[in-house]
Amino acid sequence: MDQTFIFDLDDTLMNNQHDYTYPQLDFVKFVVNRIGNKAPDAQTIINLQVNEDLELLKSWKKQGKAFSKERFPTSFRNAYEKICSPLGIKDKKGKEKAYEIGKKAFDENRWRKQGLVSGAEDVLDFLNKEYDELILLTKGDKEIQKRKINSNNLEDKFDKTIIVPFKDKETLEEVISDRDRSFVWHVGNSIKSDVFPAYEAGIGMIYIPCETWAWEKKHHGLPDYQRLIKIENIKDIKNIYDELWNFY
Repeated sequence: MDQTFIFDLDDTLMNNQHDYTYPQLDFVKFVVNRIGNKAPDAQTIINLQVNEDLELLKSWKKQGKAFSKERFPTSFRNAYEKICSPLGIKDKKGKEKAYEIGKKAFDENRWRKQGLVSGAEDVLDFLNKEYDELILLTKGDKEIQKRKINSNNLEDKFDKTIIVPFKDKETLEEVISDRDRSFVWHVGNSIKSDVFPAYEAGIGMIYIPCETWAWEKKHHGLPDYQRLIKIENIKDIKNIYDELWNFY
């Protein structure tokens, strides 16, 4: 019987964190240059933006917008407003510029240039040659994730690509459908968004640690789970492939 592998995208197949770091650095420069010696220090500026981003994530989650493309740029605009307000500065154009800086996280040219993480393409080709079923499951804004997938022609590597606003047990169960869970593996980098949904859905989990931002780091550690395999590099999937049958 063939196996099914459900792959995460961000920070599993494609590096993702620096997409958000570059705008943060640009934002620090923008604030200092625009406000001058009254501007906060760099760490305070970044902390304000990160906190605004987390607050938006919480408040927009109920509306299904937690991972929409507007959230991250909006956090820059809100952070800039919070910096300006105590100083008595009203700067509408500055807030618009801050929003545009946040949008730099979604740079299709950078996605195309950096490509997939080292070894990812080789692993996908290997699994395809084994006639396993490959599903790409990624959470986030539909337009942004679709552009990421297209930037590296990932649809050609997968039997199915699915973009969801949020990933949890119910999401995975819908994807798994009537497949035998004994032969299904999820491959991802996050304890919160990948490991626990797989554990709760009763499928195998190949965990490649890369927890990259504050929201993903809020968890209670790895669960005690027999079908959990931790590897350091996506390349290692080829090395452990034959061992996977021992977990059924």
